[in-house]
Amino acid sequence: MTKPNTLLKVVSIIYIVVCVLGIVLTILTAVMGGAVLGAAAESASVGVVAGSVTAVMLGSGSVLGLVAGILGVKGQFTGCKVLGIILLVFGIISAVSGISTTNGALAIVVSVVAPLILPVLYTIGAFKGPKD
Repeated sequence: MTKPNTLLKVVSIIYIVVCVLGIVLTILTAVMGGAVLGAAAESASVGVVAGSVTAVMLGSGSVLGLVAGILGVKGQFTGCKVLGIILLVFGIISAVSGISTTNGALAIVVSVVAPLILPVLYTIGAFKGPKD
């Protein structure tokens, strides 16, 4: 374990903050969404299943980003490189999805650029580390 470079450290701290907020919002969304769907279906089991599926789908990206942030702050470059590539792939998938679901030039630019900023910077910072 070595000292992380400034780019990796700053992006990692941003990842930690954003992902902790994402986990909190995921829990709230899962609970509230499950409650609403359960009430609409008049079945508590439907609400529990819907809430659980929502939590897994939304929370997995936040947990992955949180782990990436922690590894980046610690300076574990091998793990950062692997997670950087994984986050970059997820960012590309999100960007492609954003292109297909938005209308208007500005909305397309925002939906393509926003999911790629942190993964690109994180991956660059990870690969600027010492050679393993």
